[in-house]
Formats: sequence, structure tokens, C-alpha cells
Amino acid sequence: MLVSERVKILKDKVRVPPKICIERAYWITESYKETEGQPPIIRRALALKKVLENIPITIDAEELIVGRTGSKIGRCITLAPEVCIKIIRKDMIESDVITVGGTPVVPLTQEEKAKLEEICAYWEGKTLYDIWRSIIPLDLLDPEDLEALGYNQILGPLSGFFIAHFCPDYEKVLKFGLNGIKKRIKERMEKLDLTKIEDFEKWLFYKSAIIALDAVISFANRYAELARTMAEAELNPRRKAELERIAEICSWVPANPARNFHEALQSIWFIYIATWMEAMGPAICLGRLDQILYPWYKKDIEEGKITREEAKELIELLLIKCNEVSLYQPRILGVFDTGAGALPNITIGGVTKDGRCAVNDLSYLFLEAEDEVLLAFEEIVVRVHNSTPESFLMKAVKTAKLGRGKLKFVGDNRSIEMLLSVGKSIEEARDYCISGCFMISVPGKSIEIAPVYVNMAYFLELALNNGISRISGKRVGIETGDPRKFKSFDEVFNAYKKQVEAFFKRFLPFVNIYVWIYAKYAPYPLTSCLFDGPIERGVDLLNGGILHMTEALWLVGLVNVADSLAAIKRIVFEENKITMEDLIEALDKNFEGYEHILYLLKSAPKFGNDDDYVDLILNDVITHVYNVVNKYKGFAGAKFTLAGGAVTMNMAAGKFTGALPDGRKAGEPLAEGGLSPHQGRNVMGPLATFRSIAKLDLTKLANGTAVNMKFNPDAIKDEAKMKKFISLLRTYFESGGQHVQFNIISNTMLREAQKFPEKYRDLLVRVATY
Repeated sequence: MLVSERVKILKDKVRVPPKICIERAYWITESYKETEGQPPIIRRALALKKVLENIPITIDAEELIVGRTGSKIGRCITLAPEVCIKIIRKDMIESDVITVGGTPVVPLTQEEKAKLEEICAYWEGKTLYDIWRSIIPLDLLDPEDLEALGYNQILGPLSGFFIAHFCPDYEKVLKFGLNGIKKRIKERMEKLDLTKIEDFEKWLFYKSAIIALDAVISFANRYAELARTMAEAELNPRRKAELERIAEICSWVPANPARNFHEALQSIWFIYIATWMEAMGPAICLGRLDQILYPWYKKDIEEGKITREEAKELIELLLIKCNEVSLYQPRILGVFDTGAGALPNITIGGVTKDGRCAVNDLSYLFLEAEDEVLLAFEEIVVRVHNSTPESFLMKAVKTAKLGRGKLKFVGDNRSIEMLLSVGKSIEEARDYCISGCFMISVPGKSIEIAPVYVNMAYFLELALNNGISRISGKRVGIETGDPRKFKSFDEVFNAYKKQVEAFFKRFLPFVNIYVWIYAKYAPYPLTSCLFDGPIERGVDLLNGGILHMTEALWLVGLVNVADSLAAIKRIVFEENKITMEDLIEALDKNFEGYEHILYLLKSAPKFGNDDDYVDLILNDVITHVYNVVNKYKGFAGAKFTLAGGAVTMNMAAGKFTGALPDGRKAGEPLAEGGLSPHQGRNVMGPLATFRSIAKLDLTKLANGTAVNMKFNPDAIKDEAKMKKFISLLRTYFESGGQHVQFNIISNTMLREAQKFPEKYRDLLVRVATY
């Protein structure tokens, strides 16, 4: 059978609307009914065991990599009722048309709805959201105001987005197997003195960890038994042999060290599924697979046990598997986020832990596999270093062009510097991967708790209206004085700073409370085993077991703040073309009847054009919020970090933000990406934009940055133009840039696809890789 035929069959099965699977929700609920009164960490372990030992399993025709998070073939969405049932009930039981985010899904049957209602009934008043609502300090900040401030509360306690964005140590599993990890835990348990309460608490953690690890082994053995049974009934000799091979593999890994490339891939996939079933959040990433898998690949190639084409096929099947896992997103999030992708990133390229070029044959194979799969949700991130071969970058650009810009590119120099700034060692920093949209993570050593979006542009609006929202009319911020009476640019900037400072003091307790709730009531016994620290310390990773934990704050509208401040400084206080009173009146009226003021404000310097006047203001804005947040400590020793990342939250946040002095009208989207220039304002070309970004002190945005850029396909239509494109990338990263992602598509093609969708089934439509 040709490789492409197998891949095509399995690709077609995930090019369908997602289906809701209630099996995880059902079995975790049954477990919680049985374990009431037991310690939370034991309950979590037993709940995972119940799910993995009872959820229906299937092996689809032509599969060689097996295992899925739900019982339904194709794209499958699992549910976490222990987090919140309020939105599940509203979206899936009370609604006739079910969507996840903005994505239509296959409707639930009446039987499934009835079963889901029973599940929800058990969790009434018991979910993490219920706990959150009962303890949050309402005197600090009304939760209803969070949405306007850019932080949609539904992203946290309601949907389980909060505790995610990490990369387990898959390499540890491949080398030692879960039995090897269990052996280490049992050795630690034998040394405990249970007369000491602190050792008894460690014993509880270790017991939960062993329960969770055994559950994963049992899960794999269920697939081994199913494959064995299917093989006995299979008449096709080729498929019979494949099923027998699957049975052998699943009975060996992940319990034991992987012996070959196929086993290594299967072991990683089982670990991914199991951590997903426990953590239930986006961006549990697959990490640096070209580095992790290379020893097994190299050995199999040298011993003649696998061909390069066979290895590529297995990688393609893994990429297809990534598209099966879909994320539950409440319907309300459809305003700015659709698709339900789980963001299982794979990072390739870069440098090794000792600083050598890390590009190997697997790095190329992952790009070649992506060329053939090119589905919506497998994520490939390309690390670029000074030593990165030209041939590898050329292949990456060709793949990005084929996918209309799907790949993300990150620069090693600045990314490593950013990690060093928050306490990672040089070896850890060199081994980073990207989790989720852009977050910089160290596999097996760090967890970046996110996302918490904060609308920075909203604080400028409050400063220019004495703490009152122009859209809602509510007092949200503090009183910073009548802006009409501000006599200098410094007074404007200081009013903005005071709004920022007051907000974070009120808001950061909410962030810590979220983490505390998860740590206390929904710890991660399995995931903790896959990181350095928890086993050594005998503590769950969220309770201080992990080496590096950060609580991330994603800043939306940074560029709008800088553009607005630059406009005020230039037009009001330097050129004296309008007064502060003129400006405030124009903002109050959303520029209606004040078109001459709108024109003047738009003519002021704008970020992204290599203009120090505004670029340095943006750096001051970033430095200020960094200094504010750096005064506070996160839960269990976590460090607060910042990201220049709006993803697509710029649309939702913009709806709650009034007119701004940069010329943006009320309700319009804020600047996209995070550090991308506001739409349409970077008029001096891509190199000028890159220069503007490279000027910024990105170590103060150590959680990551997002830069979106659009290119017409004609700009890289031939090899000569691709080489110029690569030169542009290298220049950007060598001068201090950290991240960039592209839309490489023409408006003509998009309009053609709208008219004739049947001709463009393979057209991937994203907003700069989201």
C-alpha cells in the first residue's frame, strides 16, 4: 500500500466537524461519587484511573499509531465537568444548535443529553468554578469588570484553559519507561518516616502518582488486547501483521523503555493522551521531537529496521492524530476564537543543549510530513539560529508557502536570552520549545500557567476619562484627574501608569487564587511524574514541586498605547495643533464631527516603521508594566511573567474599549498578534517593522511575543525570492527579534475559495497561524 493512500484515508477521517464525547465526563463523575471524603490528590489519580480503564477504545482501519482522547472516531471533544457545568449545560443541553467556540459540531443524541444532565446534576455546587465564585474577594474587583479589562473570566475557571501550556519530559519516558519512574517513586517512599506529617503528605503524593502511572500502563494494555483480538479476526495478511505489531508495541510501551522508532512515537502519543485527560487544557505540547526521537530513528536506519519513507509515514500518522484532539471552548468565545484546536506544538531545529546546531534528518522529515498532511491543527514551530543551515530554512519556507503561512518561526538568540532572564540555566534555555501560540517553555522543567489576557489600551482610556469606561459608563479605574486639565505629556503618561498600578494590585490576587484552587482541588499526579522536581520533593507540580513555574500575563493593546501616547505627545504638546480638551471631546464623540482631529492623530508616528519617536515609547510602556508586575509573587513561588501576545483577543478586547488617540474608533479591534503594528499602519515595509520590534527589550516579555506579518505569495514565488525572504528572517532574528508568523495568501485566492469552496478543500485559512 502506498504511503500516500494510508495517509489520505486517515486524513479524510479528521476533515470533519468535531464530535462531543461525554465518556470522560461520565467516568470521572462516577469516580468522584465513589471517592468522596478522600484526599483530593488521591481522588484525582483514581478519577484518571477510572477514565483510562473504562473509556471505550477503538483502532481505526489503517492506523499504526493508536489511542484517542474520546470514544468517537475523527475529531473528538472531551469535557471537564469538574471545572464548570454552567457553560456545558447552557451550550450543550439547553441549546438546539451546538457550537464549540464558533465551530459547529455534531449534535448530541437525546440519550447523550440526558446522560450529560445527570453528570451536571452531580457537580452542581461542587465545581472549581463554584469554589472560585465562593472565595474571590469581591471588594477588590467585580468579576463582571474583568471582561472589559481584557481578561475574559470564562478562559479561566469555566473552561479549564488556565492550567496548561507545558511540555512533559517525553525523553524520560522513552529512556526509562513508566515502570522505571515507578521504581524511583517506590525508592523514595521507602525512605519516608510516616510519623512526620510532611512525610505522610509526600506519601499521599507518591501513592497518587503510582495509581496514575499504572492507569496509563493499563490504558496501553487495553489497546494491546484490542489489537490482538482484531488481528485474530483479520483476513488481510498485511493488516493482520500490522495489528499484531500494534499489540506487541502497546504491551511494551509506555511501561518500558522504547526499543525502536515506532515504539518511541507510540509511547509519546500515549503520554500525550493521558496528560490531556488529566490536565484538560490547551497547548500540552509535544516538544522537540526531532531531538527526542533522533537516537531511535538513527539506530533503526543504521540497522536497516526502517526506511526513511516508513519513518516519514509514521510521523504523518502522528500529525493526523494531533488533529483528532479538540478543545472544548464555550460558545461565547466564538467572538474571537474558533476551530477548537488543542495546539499540540512540535518544535524543530535550533541548537542543542551544548549550543551546537540541532538540525538533523528528522528536522527535514517533519517538514516533509507536514507537506503531505497539512491539516488545521498540528503545529510546527521552526527554531532559527545563526548556525541553522540554509537548506533547512529553504525547506521550511517552502512548507510555510505551501501551508499559506502555517509555520511559526522563532529566533534562538533572543528566546534563550529571555529564558535566562527568568532564571533558567543556559542548558535549559537552549532546550526550549514553544507551547501554544508563542509561549517559551522548557520540556520537563517549566510550566507556564496561562493565559490571562490584560487589555493595556483600556487603562489609557480610563486615564483619559478619570477612571470611567466610555462604553459602559461604569467607574472601573481609580480617579486620576480631569484629563482636560493635563498640562504636559508626563501628566498623561503618569495617569496611565497609575491606572495600571492600581489594577494589577487588585487583579493579581485573582490569578493566584486560580492556581491555588487547581493546586488544592485538582492537582496533577500523573503530569507531576513527567517533570523534574515533584518526585524529588514529593510534591505535586502546582504546589511547588516543579523547578520553574510562571504565571503568565498576556498583554493586549500595547502597540495602541504607544501609538496613542506618541500622538498625544506630538499633536497636543509639541505641535500644539489641538488641546487636551479638543482631544477628550473627540474621544467622547468617537470622532464624529471631529474628522480633522482624527486626521491629525492618524498622521502622528506609528509603531512598526523604524521610528524611534514611537518605538521607544512602546519600550517605556513595556518597562513600566514589567516593573509593576515584578513587585509581586505568584502562588507557590511562581514568578509573574509578561507576554506581548493578544492572539485574537484583540477583537474581543476592542469591543469593550472606547476611541483612542491613535485614531482607532470605539469597538474596533486593537492591534493584532501582540507586538504586530496596528493593522495598516506599518507603511515602510517589513524590514522597518522588524527593526522596530528588535529595539524593544524583549527580556521583559519573557513569556513570549507574537508578531503577525502578511505576504503575497508572489513575494516568495521562486528560489531567488525565497533566499531574500530567508535573509530577511535571519536579519530579524540576529538583530533581536524573537517570533514571527506569516499569512502567505492573496485576497484573490480567498475570494475565489468563497465562490468555489469545493475547489479549495485543502485551503487552510488562519489569522496568522491561529
